[in-house]
Amino acid sequence: MASRLLSVALLLAPALGADGWRPLLNGQDLSGFERVGTARWTIHGGVLVGCSTPEKPGVGWLMTQQEYSDFRLRLKFWISPGGNSGIAIRDPSHARGVRSPAHNGYEIQIYDGPDADYPTGSIYLLARAPQRKLKSGEWNQLLIACKGTHIEVELNGENVSEADHVRSRRGAIGFQLHSRNMTVRFKDIEIEE
Repeated sequence: MASRLLSVALLLAPALGADGWRPLLNGQDLSGFERVGTARWTIHGGVLVGCSTPEKPGVGWLMTQQEYSDFRLRLKFWISPGGNSGIAIRDPSHARGVRSPAHNGYEIQIYDGPDADYPTGSIYLLARAPQRKLKSGEWNQLLIACKGTHIEVELNGENVSEADHVRSRRGAIGFQLHSRNMTVRFKDIEIEE
C-alpha cells in the first residue's frame, strides 16, 4: 500500500528535470496555489496571466501553498506598459499579513514606469536595481537565488541587485498584480531547491 501511495505521489508531483529544475506550476491549472485579493489569475497555453480590467478591477497575489527556503527561481515575464507587479519570496504570511510580503518576506520588483524608486529587479526596500533594465513590451527573464541570508537577482542575464538580510528564511513564493487596469504574464516558471 505504501509503495502504491508513493507511486501516485510521484505521478502528481511536477517532473524534476535532469538538471534539478522543476516547474513551479503545472501549466494547466492553479493547483498548489491560493489567491489573495481580487486580482484575476488564469492559465492560458501554459502561461500564468494576472489581470485587472475597468469592469472587474482588482489587485492581489497568487501564492504557493508550499514554503521554500534556499532555492533558485527562474521565469520569464511580460507586463503592461506602466504596470506594477512583483515576485514574493520567503513570505511566511502567504500575503495574509497586516503588511505586504515585501515587509514579511521579500519582494522582487517588476515595474514598467519611468524612474521608479525601486526599478525592476530590485529587492524592494533593500537593494535598488539600475534604472531601465526592463525591456518594455517584451518578455524579460528573471533569476532569483536565495541561500541563507543572501538574495541575488539577475534580470535578462545581468546581476542587478543583491542583499544579505535576515527577515525571513522560509515562506511562500507569490506573483503580484499591484496596478489596476493592467496585465502581467509569467511563463517557464521553474525552481531548483
